[in-house]
Amino acid sequence: MSNATPSARQWEHARRVIPRGASSGHRLGWTQVFVRSQGAYLWDQEGNRYLDFLNAWGPIVLGHSDARVNEAVLAAANTCDLTGVGPQLGEIELAEKVCELMPSAEKVVFCTSGTDATMHAAHIARAATGRVKVLKFHGSYHGWSDHVAVGGARADLTREAPLDTVNSAGLHPGVTGDVVVVEWNDAAGLRAAFERHGAELAAAFAEGYVHSFGCVAPEPGFLELLRELCTRHGVLFVLDEVKTGFRAALGGIQSVNGVVPDLTAFGKAIANGYSLAGLAGRDEFMGHLGAYTHGEATIDGTYNANPYAIAAANATLGIMEREDTISRLYALGERLRTGYANAIAETGVEAVVTGIGSEWAVYFRGEAPRNFRDTMDVDTDRYAAYQASLLAQGVLETTSATGDRRLNASTTEEDIDRAVEAARTAFAAAAAV
Repeated sequence: MSNATPSARQWEHARRVIPRGASSGHRLGWTQVFVRSQGAYLWDQEGNRYLDFLNAWGPIVLGHSDARVNEAVLAAANTCDLTGVGPQLGEIELAEKVCELMPSAEKVVFCTSGTDATMHAAHIARAATGRVKVLKFHGSYHGWSDHVAVGGARADLTREAPLDTVNSAGLHPGVTGDVVVVEWNDAAGLRAAFERHGAELAAAFAEGYVHSFGCVAPEPGFLELLRELCTRHGVLFVLDEVKTGFRAALGGIQSVNGVVPDLTAFGKAIANGYSLAGLAGRDEFMGHLGAYTHGEATIDGTYNANPYAIAAANATLGIMEREDTISRLYALGERLRTGYANAIAETGVEAVVTGIGSEWAVYFRGEAPRNFRDTMDVDTDRYAAYQASLLAQGVLETTSATGDRRLNASTTEEDIDRAVEAARTAFAAAAAV
């Protein structure tokens, strides 16, 4: 290893003490170790700079290392740190703001991750309905709790794999009996699932705009159908806004499409990189949250609504409101998607670009996918050539051929134009494969 780069040595050292070298699976597949972040950029140990289109899979919405957010966090830490008694400073202010912004929010609780939020949503649904089963859509990821970690976008799935395949080893195989999996945008399949299981379902989980396997919109009327079926059968509609909340709109994707769920799980962009998530919903359902009783769904966690993340969220939302950040994100995203689409046409490569607001996906196939099964035929070899070309040009996009990416508000128009030029070269490289 004497001639290895600093990053290679770091990865080798990491693998000695951390399984596969990193504490989260999506951080694998890279050779770089990033040591600095600022605005729209990351720097690796070798000093190379990259335009970041991952943004930690969504949390970085204002920009990396935003001084205004970090100063709010430091002020909170120096005023009153973690107490474990009553509401933390700023917690009520943030809850009031979420209730003001998000149509489904009458009450809000905060936790540390999207997995926490969706787990508690399932608990509330079961407590409220007395039922056990949940419905979800094929390919959608809602965290690692056993009761929703079924039918996700597992890397080794094939078109022949059952829709209700568990997401990884170690999950309880028996849970599949309580999870009903439907293909996204399959209205007939959704109606059939409710006809067969409606009286047994506690909850139906859905993304309002799918980002689990890129960027796949609901077809007209599909979310409205889900809402109507949930209401008719007494099933709680749980909307997963972990990626769309405070990024697709300050009120979430539900404020864009007008389909209001019973419960909303959110996280990611609310705190610009600090660990915060939450669950919002109608008072009649949120009222089932309590502690350690037969009739209530427990919510407990030492770091729930910790003052550092709460301060970051209050600062982030305040900045986004004052600066109309969402409008900027939409304008930048549209500029990029248009540029990428033009580059695809100019190079003649078989590919499509999809997305909304600040987020997009590139699929190396002839048409935009309607569902998860459609994404299984993307050309992974061409995608690998495309991604490698971008990386060599200093543009960081996902290693996954069906992954989503996004920009942050510190990205400039010049950054977008440079990325489009890099993408044109990358699409040409893919076309040659």
